Formats: sequence, C-alpha cells, structure tokens
Amino acid sequence: MRFYLFDEVCLHNKKDDFWVIIHDNIFNLTPMLKDRYDSWNKNLDLLLSFGGKDISHFFLYNNLPKTEISPVTGKPRVLFPPILEVAVSDHCKTKDKLWSQDSFYHIGRLTKKERRIRIINTLTGTTVTMKVCDEDTIYDIQRNYCELYNSHAGSYLWRKFSYGGHCPGELILHETLQGNGLTNEETDIELPPPSIWLYYTNDLTIA
Repeated sequence: MRFYLFDEVCLHNKKDDFWVIIHDNIFNLTPMLKDRYDSWNKNLDLLLSFGGKDISHFFLYNNLPKTEISPVTGKPRVLFPPILEVAVSDHCKTKDKLWSQDSFYHIGRLTKKERRIRIINTLTGTTVTMKVCDEDTIYDIQRNYCELYNSHAGSYLWRKFSYGGHCPGELILHETLQGNGLTNEETDIELPPPSIWLYYTNDLTIA
C-alpha cells in the first residue's frame, strides 16, 4: 500500500482529479465523478467542495456514514448526503458498496509522520530538501525524486550520510529511512535533516 503526504492529497481537488481522506484512508473518487458528468446534482456539488480535504468527521471509524435523527420525520438521515451518490457504470464501482467502503477507490493511506531528507547531487552541486512519508522506502523516495527533479537519478549511486557520520555507506533500497539508520537526531539544537548523496555513474540506461 502506498502512503501519501497531506500536501500531496490536497492538490487533488478538482472535478477531474478528486481525492478525499477518511480516517487516514485516501479515496480517489475521480472515476465516479467522471461517470456522473451527465447526471450531476447538488449532492455532487457539495462533495466537490471537499476535494483534497479530510472528511473523517462525517464518518464512523469503519468508514460508514454518521447519521442523525431528522427533526421533521423522526427518522435517521446521513450527515453527509454525497455518500449516497454512486457511479452509473458498473466498471466504475463495486456493486452494493458505499464509496467510503469501496476498495475500488481506495488508493492508500495518509502518512503517520512526515520526514525531511536532503538529496545532494554531487555532480551538479545542488541540494534538494524533500518531505517524504516515514513509511516510504528508498525506492519510493528515488521514484519521487526522479519524477520531480531528475529523471535520470536512478542511474546515480545513492549513498547515505547522517549527522555526525554515524551511518555512512550503501542504502538498502527496500528499507525506509529508519531502516537505513537515517533517523532524526534528538538534540537541544536544530540540526539539518539526514542526507542522501548521489554520485554520477555515466550510465543513463538504468534510469
């Protein structure tokens, strides 16, 4: 399962690119919204106003919608009417599932902790400070760095170096920062985040 930063989720707030968070679970509702373009209604307008946001307060911990008693009818009603909306096409949903409990839309979870890491390119002399998920492996960080900053970064040698030089050397790519010994130092002063150093290998076929 992939983990995401809140900064990533909040960018997906448009009609054609729409995510929400429910109890740290991230749902990509874009397929449902696109499937409803020809049958749009006020409930979907309301849903659209919550794009890229955390809507956990409308749901129980099992992702079922919270309800209240209607003062008019005396019957239960959902607090968040958009939960009643469904895709029209069968290929855009799981039958008989609310979208808040549909694995078809579930794409990952919100990270429990954000981390900062410095990526230092020794060839260009540039340093990038990235926010990453505590659960990200070095593979995940490498993929994100390639997408954002350098598409050939996979052809570099990736090496580690923490404050004080306590864990220099090769990185275990399938491990997290913590698993590689790149921890945040507990001190009374603010220290730079751990560093990953990139060394150019002149092999563009790897990226």
